[in-house]
Amino acid sequence: MGIYIYRDSEIILAGYFCSEEVGDPISPATSPEFLESSSPVESPRAPARRVPTRSQGSCAPSDLRDRTGSLDSSGSESDYAVSGRKRGFSQVEVSPSQRLSRQNERDNQRDISQRQHAQFCTQRCLLGLQNGGTLDNSCPNVHIHRQSGDGVQHPINAAKLVLCLKQQIDENIDRCIPFGTCGSYGAPFKLTCSPYGYTVVGKGTTSGLWQQHVSREAEIYQILLKAQGSAVPVFFGKMDLAKIYFLHGAGQIRHMLVMGWAGESTAKLEQTAELRREIKRSKKKIRALGVRHLDLRPDNILWNAELGRALIIDFHRCELDCRPATDRSSSLKRRRRKVQMSGAKRVRVI
Repeated sequence: MGIYIYRDSEIILAGYFCSEEVGDPISPATSPEFLESSSPVESPRAPARRVPTRSQGSCAPSDLRDRTGSLDSSGSESDYAVSGRKRGFSQVEVSPSQRLSRQNERDNQRDISQRQHAQFCTQRCLLGLQNGGTLDNSCPNVHIHRQSGDGVQHPINAAKLVLCLKQQIDENIDRCIPFGTCGSYGAPFKLTCSPYGYTVVGKGTTSGLWQQHVSREAEIYQILLKAQGSAVPVFFGKMDLAKIYFLHGAGQIRHMLVMGWAGESTAKLEQTAELRREIKRSKKKIRALGVRHLDLRPDNILWNAELGRALIIDFHRCELDCRPATDRSSSLKRRRRKVQMSGAKRVRVI
């Protein structure tokens, strides 16, 4: 059993475990798209080393091998072989193209390392970018943002951010840095836009899940525009990748949603009164905008310490309420009164 990494101009296969007979990386018996993964995805993907599975045969006839092996070690043939190897090694020179290739490889490794260690931008920073506002001084990347602008305003807008990310990823697919845990409908990637220093999240998914479920989320985030940065993360748009990123346990990543990092899963946190209050507050806000989330598990509600707010994600399962806001509010009040009346105790007078 070995670990292979295959690489060509069209597809990157990362962390693909296989044996001598390589089959379909995603078993039809499990899922044609995503496999549930309970273990975190390792972001630094160390280069894999192929482990030989069988001995290498020789193409030389057996009698030639026997003659070669029976050469006298003190003879001229042996001396010539040794001296020839030494001379050949000493005469090897690195061509300019080889030096350039090695330099490019070192630069690429340095670039990937910097992306792996980059910190996510704050929600306030990204909200300012989306709205054309000012920089957030508390953003860990604000010093990089300032290098390309006037030091006050954001140097680019939201549309240019998505375009810049796509161009850089299409040039080198390894600029997608997987992190966290794969979900049922997507896997999180860390994306950094150079040279502006904006670091955000890309929710990557397969073509099948994109068409059936995930692409619809982009429309939902637009409906929830007023809630971005307070009840849901700041959302920038979607990308169709020119190359395929194969992520073990997820599948062939072809599409991404681009948004800000929302925070930590509330499933890992103590359910304090403050947390419950903020979750209720965010639910109420998206409901008031006409979106009914149908999968409000703790993993889909993240705590953002920067804002002190609970941010809701993963809107692939939701319903839209197209009634006017006043009608939705009146309906909600009627339901609350009905619940209160049904729970009240009736006193019987004898």
